[in-house]
Amino acid sequence: MNTNDAEFFKKLRSTFKIEAHEHLRNLSLALMDLEKIPTLEDQKTIVETIHREFHSLKGAARAVSMKEIETICHILETIFSKAKKKTLRFNVEMFDIFNKALDNIEEILSLHEDHVKDISEIMNELKKIECGNFEKKEIMKSNDVHIQADRSINLSTHIKPHKNIEPNHIQEEKENKIKAKEHLKSKEDIKKQNMHKAKITEDSKDEIVRISKAKLDVLLLQGEEMIYAKLSAIQRAKEIKEIKELFDLWRKEKDFHNMEMLENHMDRLLKSAKNEAKMTETMIDTFMENIKGIMLLPFSSIIEMFPKMVRDLSRHVGKEIEFISNGKEIEVDRRILEEMKDPLMHIIRNCIDHGIEEQKERKRLNKPLKGTINLTITQVSSDKVEIKISDDGAGIDIDKVKEKVVKNKLLTREQVDRMNDENAKMLIFKSGLSTSDIITDLSGRGLGLPIVYEKVQKLEGTIAVKSERGKGTVFTIVLPITISTNRGILVKVAKQDFVIPTGKVEKVLRIKKDQLKIVENRATIMLDESIIPVLKLQDLLELKNEKIEQPFRDVISILVVKEMKNKIGLSVDEIIIEQEVLVKRFNKQLKKVRNIAGATILGSGQVVPILDVQDLIKSSLRSGIQSLKIIKDIGNHKNENKSIIVVEDSITSRTLLKNILETQGYSVKTAVDGLQGWKMLKSEKFDLVITDVEMPKMNGFELTAKIREDYENSEIPIILVTSLESREDKERGIDVGASAYIVKSDFQQNNLLEIVKRLI
Repeated sequence: MNTNDAEFFKKLRSTFKIEAHEHLRNLSLALMDLEKIPTLEDQKTIVETIHREFHSLKGAARAVSMKEIETICHILETIFSKAKKKTLRFNVEMFDIFNKALDNIEEILSLHEDHVKDISEIMNELKKIECGNFEKKEIMKSNDVHIQADRSINLSTHIKPHKNIEPNHIQEEKENKIKAKEHLKSKEDIKKQNMHKAKITEDSKDEIVRISKAKLDVLLLQGEEMIYAKLSAIQRAKEIKEIKELFDLWRKEKDFHNMEMLENHMDRLLKSAKNEAKMTETMIDTFMENIKGIMLLPFSSIIEMFPKMVRDLSRHVGKEIEFISNGKEIEVDRRILEEMKDPLMHIIRNCIDHGIEEQKERKRLNKPLKGTINLTITQVSSDKVEIKISDDGAGIDIDKVKEKVVKNKLLTREQVDRMNDENAKMLIFKSGLSTSDIITDLSGRGLGLPIVYEKVQKLEGTIAVKSERGKGTVFTIVLPITISTNRGILVKVAKQDFVIPTGKVEKVLRIKKDQLKIVENRATIMLDESIIPVLKLQDLLELKNEKIEQPFRDVISILVVKEMKNKIGLSVDEIIIEQEVLVKRFNKQLKKVRNIAGATILGSGQVVPILDVQDLIKSSLRSGIQSLKIIKDIGNHKNENKSIIVVEDSITSRTLLKNILETQGYSVKTAVDGLQGWKMLKSEKFDLVITDVEMPKMNGFELTAKIREDYENSEIPIILVTSLESREDKERGIDVGASAYIVKSDFQQNNLLEIVKRLI
């Protein structure tokens, strides 16, 4: 294949991927609809649609030599052909496999063209369905509790369990719950790798237009470049006006005969320049608005996959959950949608895993067995959109949140006790906070909701949460519809000009110096009942201006800037103007320049640095670097005072764990089996226990249970580090009271240290 052919084939594959994602989206929605329809007659139309979609996708895959996708689609086409002929009847387990097949196709699309995915597992499952060898099961009901039973088994013998044996449906509930916890995160990680190509679509009656993301970004950049032309025209008009004012002054002093002609010429020039500036401004603004309109996409482009995600995850955790969405036709900037896709998934996962109760609990509370998650999108103004995600689950346990905050040392008991319930609910967005009772490789880390909070803040939006115990929780997010044009405040410091992004400025103040208050050796101001430290921007930028003596000023200009929850006041010599700016980012060589994010060109042609507010806030701590060092030293000293016992019969594992912990300053002792570990615990004081499970004399489960029953040691955190990775073993670890469960096959040093730090 020559270079031209290779380039053409590459473009062809790129086009295929866009088409494939369109087919997958349609198939996912159609399968969701088909699963809800009970009768064969009503299924007919959707089956025909699915059959056609698989046929089209198969043909397109063959054209670009994507054999794996072609193979999967071929057998699915055959299966739905049988369904059309009514020689095959669907059941719930089949839909699980169909959706798994879609996941496989998506994963293949995300792979590099040199990589090949093994599809043997999914093909074996699909062949069983095609050949009629699929072990068909049905969902039956007894006393409002779902029981899964094979047709060949006499159901009555299983509904009536023995006195000491749990019924099948309770065992299955437990298995589903453990299985979910094992797959919850991994499923989402795969999803994150498969971001759908952005597509611009109009109403279904209109022609569909596809524009590549790269072309849109270039078009937007060109539009932003035109801002410079507008600023230049405005500047020309300003300069001519200044010249005319000089002539006016000159005419008062000297009366030259030809001056009137020159003045008339200047008047015409000024009028033309003003018209040119106005025309250019209108043209640029209209162009940018049109570009922003092209950049808008409906919410449906990201949330159409959510029903399938909810279906898959709810089945894994043994729950029945209905997902309802409204307002998905509302459009916002594509870049905002891309940023918000993962945060919305985090919240929905949270609703599934923590919000909606298990069916047994919902039945006890006289709630419908099927839980509900609602996602509602509303345009609340010309430039704002509101997203509400609600569930009808258990609600937030405020007391439990407060206890976890104190236990994880995120706040003091005194700080938590002073909080009202509304403020306490916002603690769920704190990094490192989770109300999960056990840390595993999938949950309990407290990372999901903090990521949501950070993303919303980054997009200059707001997020709030309301919850009522037993009735559910509502997350409300308000976001801009478009990413605002870059605007900045031009300031002067030590005779130099700088731009501070407007979006990072919360307030601009002019205050008298005697209004500054000294708190902890720092100048501060009070703003909205918060104490804000004030620093000279000149000092933060380390600018010297020794030759020119600064005049004494009783009034100072301050810009209160923010980055997430951090705020500082910046004292500047002069605030010049707030205006649009064309941001020029630095190339790779200059990306690490401290406190500077880029540069802009003013209408005058002057190049002005744009300040990095996040860096400035970090720099504001440099004056207290010694105290920070002391705090750090105290932290290390605290580690030295923390005592850990490692109970492990393998000398290799025991030595590894001991070395990892001791390098972090912890005091570590070891035991070779559970019995020796128990004796050491009874004679010495430890802050944490790390134990293997499979050991002679007393295994890790027995040791954990014994510790929990002991009055003196019952509160000690216990981490199980074991090669046992089945869901039954993990469930047993939870039952006996382990604080965390780490599988040796997935062992990572940073993971262990993070959990240890959180527990002690």
